[in-house]
Parts: sequence; structure tokens; C-alpha cells
Amino acid sequence: MRVVIADDHEVVRIGLRTILQHSGEGYEVVGEAAGGPELIKLLADTPCDLAIVDFLMPDETAARALDGVALLHELRRRYPTLPIIVLTMMRNTAIFRTMYQEGANAVVEKGAIVDELLVALRTVRSGRIYVSKYLTRQLAGDSVVQRQVERGTPKPILSRREVEVIRMFAQGHSVTEIAALTHKSVKTVSRQKRSAMMKLELSSDSQLFEYVRTHGLAG
Repeated sequence: MRVVIADDHEVVRIGLRTILQHSGEGYEVVGEAAGGPELIKLLADTPCDLAIVDFLMPDETAARALDGVALLHELRRRYPTLPIIVLTMMRNTAIFRTMYQEGANAVVEKGAIVDELLVALRTVRSGRIYVSKYLTRQLAGDSVVQRQVERGTPKPILSRREVEVIRMFAQGHSVTEIAALTHKSVKTVSRQKRSAMMKLELSSDSQLFEYVRTHGLAG
């Protein structure tokens, strides 16, 4: 499994790389970033299977902040099926909930990396959401996170064409217009739209619109 690491502290990146390389579970660190903009650039040029991302990576030189929720949202907009493990030192329940709502497949406390990172990786690789021991206590009874954990479906895997079709559809284009814009047949576009809805377990266009909006695919 090809892994990209993002943390603004070099010592943390070294620690993560060491854990992965000595795990014996087939992880290969294919890239490292020290901030949000660097991570976005890295992912554009580096194929990977999973990203481990520090939640807060402030960059005072950047024109706009690209960490925290903003970074998660941007990652999900660009890479809707990429598994993301978030590292954090925060202990705010509302922020935890937002992390999962923005598409985190796992949240691991930085103080528990040694004990929990590999467990989180195995859980995510199996297609399930990981919630650390501390977060499990803090989020007990939280319906938003609990639904995700019970469903065990962090993000349905859509093809690039399916993502393109549902995004254009949610932007107001008809199936016929999408076919013309993408130089595909109406039958092909219609099939891709139906396939995406089946994977997402959506039964109506209104549900599809809502999914696209809440998962940052409308941009």
C-alpha cells in the first residue's frame, strides 16, 4: 500500500515513516508534505492508496489557510475515494464530528500513534471507519459518527467517469447535455449515473444532489 504522509513537524514524519516501514504489513511511503498546499501538489503528481494527514498544519506564508476542515474538504473534492487518516492533538467533540463529516476514514490522537496507527490502517484497509479508544468514549451516542461506523462504508468507490457525471448532473446539466459535453452517448452517461447511484445507495435525484453538495463534489 502506497502511503503519503503530511505533517508540519519533521520529527513526526520520521516517526510515522519508521512505524510504517517496520510494520511488516507492506506499507511504502511514496511522499511527504509539510503543509496543505504541498500535500495537494504532491497528490497531483504522486499516485497513492492512502494519506495520513495532520489536522492542523498552519502556514503563515500562505495566502489562505489550507489545513483543518478546509484541507479535508479540498482533499475530498479532488479525491473523493482516497482513504484519509487524520492525526490530531485536539479534544473537541464538535471538531471530531466535523472531521468524519468531511470524509475522514479514521481519526487518531497523536499521543496514541504508536498504539493505534497500525490498527487504524488495518481497519481502513478493510473498508471500515476507525474511531480511537478516546474518541469512542467522547463520541458515545453521537448519531453522525455511529451511522458511519455501523455502515462500514467510508466512501463508496466511484470511477473517475462516474464522479464526473454526477458532478455535472448536480451542476444542472441534463444527461443529454453531459453526453454532448463529454463526447459520450446518452446511454453511456445514463448507465454511469445509475451505477454511481447504486454504489451510493441513492434512490432519487434529490438524494444525489444532496450527496454531491455535502461531499464537496459540486465544485
